[in-house]
Amino acid sequence: MSRRLLPLTLAALALPLLVCSCAHTRTAQLAEDYNLTRAEVKRFERGIAVAEQLGSFVGRGELSVGGVKHRYDCSGLVNAVYYQAGRDLEGANSAALYERARKEGVFHKRKRPRPGDVVFFDNTHDRNGNRRLDDKLTHVAVVEKVADDGTITMVHKGGSGVTRIVMNLRHRRAATDDGGDKINSHLRGETAKDRRRTRYLAGELWRGFGSMWRLKGDDPG
Repeated sequence: MSRRLLPLTLAALALPLLVCSCAHTRTAQLAEDYNLTRAEVKRFERGIAVAEQLGSFVGRGELSVGGVKHRYDCSGLVNAVYYQAGRDLEGANSAALYERARKEGVFHKRKRPRPGDVVFFDNTHDRNGNRRLDDKLTHVAVVEKVADDGTITMVHKGGSGVTRIVMNLRHRRAATDDGGDKINSHLRGETAKDRRRTRYLAGELWRGFGSMWRLKGDDPG
């Protein structure tokens, strides 16, 4: 009887050690891959959770999470996906998200963001109707992933609903790469009248990123 139980007992003892070892390896790998301290990795796991859940929002006709309904607009999407990942951003609009990111030191302009980062844009439409490029913080999106060539895949709520868009800050004024693949989505309507004077690609309209996953507190109950 005892001989039969021995292998099982050893396996049961080894399992926690294996899990611990895997967790340690994951933490070390994330710290290296994204240039984070080990203390920051724990919060970054929420950013990863945000990025992993973004796909489930694509195509949705409303933004309801756990019985809580969020606005069906670009900042409402940010609030919804963060809420689902366990962070309550209190219904903040684009300007409020930006101000908080600046105030709490999580705003940055690195060309290679991290998954879960909020993306801020200016001049995606003529909000004040004066035909000038002076409309600040008109749109937000969330980073889903970043390719080796620097092309950032994001999810946003735009005129066509919740969809994926792309941006490459190494080539901000190019819509496609040499192979014809899209690297910067159109975020502002292009017409023959304004083509020469209006920026309309994601890379041209980009303002910066906010690593909102780095914020402390504000967890939903």
